[in-house]
Amino acid sequence: MTVDHYTLFREALDAPERAQKTILFADLSGSTEMKEKTAELTWLPTIGKFLDITVTAITAHGGCVVKYLGDGTMAVFDGDLPANALCAAIGIQEALDEDRNLHDRFARVGIATGSVVEYEAPGGGLDYVGSVVDLAARLCGASSPQAIWADSNTVSAANMNKVSSKIGRALGYAARDYLSPRDEKVELKGFANPVVYREVIWHRGAFGVANELMTEKIDRSQAQHEQPLRANTPLSGPADTLEGVVTRWDPVLGRGFISTTAHGDHYVDRRYIANGEDLTQGQSVRFVPMQPAREGVRPIAGCTVQEGHVVHGTFHRVFPDRKFAFVDVFDTRGNRQSLHVFLGEDMAHSRPGEKVFLKACRNRQGISGQLIGTQSAGETTDDHNS
Repeated sequence: MTVDHYTLFREALDAPERAQKTILFADLSGSTEMKEKTAELTWLPTIGKFLDITVTAITAHGGCVVKYLGDGTMAVFDGDLPANALCAAIGIQEALDEDRNLHDRFARVGIATGSVVEYEAPGGGLDYVGSVVDLAARLCGASSPQAIWADSNTVSAANMNKVSSKIGRALGYAARDYLSPRDEKVELKGFANPVVYREVIWHRGAFGVANELMTEKIDRSQAQHEQPLRANTPLSGPADTLEGVVTRWDPVLGRGFISTTAHGDHYVDRRYIANGEDLTQGQSVRFVPMQPAREGVRPIAGCTVQEGHVVHGTFHRVFPDRKFAFVDVFDTRGNRQSLHVFLGEDMAHSRPGEKVFLKACRNRQGISGQLIGTQSAGETTDDHNS
């Protein structure tokens, strides 16, 4: 039987009221690469297990699976249940994190709330279209592995007192601790203006490590369009960054490789390490992705910072009222990245341009910086590594 989609959507649009729903998309990160590198016998059960996990978490919190999208799931919750959608997303991430058979498989989750077009699908059941559905799908695609991104409507409507995670309960999280500290922005395909979102903090910190850098970059770009450029005004914000794990390091040659979940392997050597020290295999790093030196070789990890290393840098932007700042660090080739750091009371009056030492550590912003102190004249990084 041929379906008249025009009439189907026309009738849905003519409905007296649009349905208010919360839409959730969950996608298995790195599934395309997994299919390319492993046999169908290996990856097909993995996707099946992932879909089982999403169904269990979604239905347990009052949602309904609308459809499967190959290696992903689309779900719907009633418009008055946005907190349930957040809890379902946390349930998906926790189940993946705990399942030893899926230890290296991660999910991306995007959630949006608002008015949708509800219609009866040709195969039976209800389906949904509209900008809110598109937004949830785009947030899912743009988020980092293990991250949960929710649009501002979802955050505003959700009763965060109903949201919790296993680690949050163990560490005594308050309701506000389950959301990234401030609104973040991201540019999404199909949306004219940057989209405001918050990351749901279900673990010990945020997985969207470039959240604030991305937001700052968008704010800087918008400010440049709103007012004329002055002499010496920088034309770009802090570079976008990725996180990965050192999979190989040769201390004699001073070079190796970094593996990422969604962006493949990157080459690195001492020239591209922020403090010039050797990297440690198995350790987490944050770096600026760069073009390969020549065609056919891996891209380069510039300005690489390893978790636990001490680096020196310069205050780039300082927000004393919010108790955080961005510190620029450089490699020997002049590549830069900005590390998010929290300011203690003794550093609240810091100024841009001031030189500081910091230790790379993991917090809610991913790999960030922990301030050690200011850099006095004649001091070197080695003084603080000893």
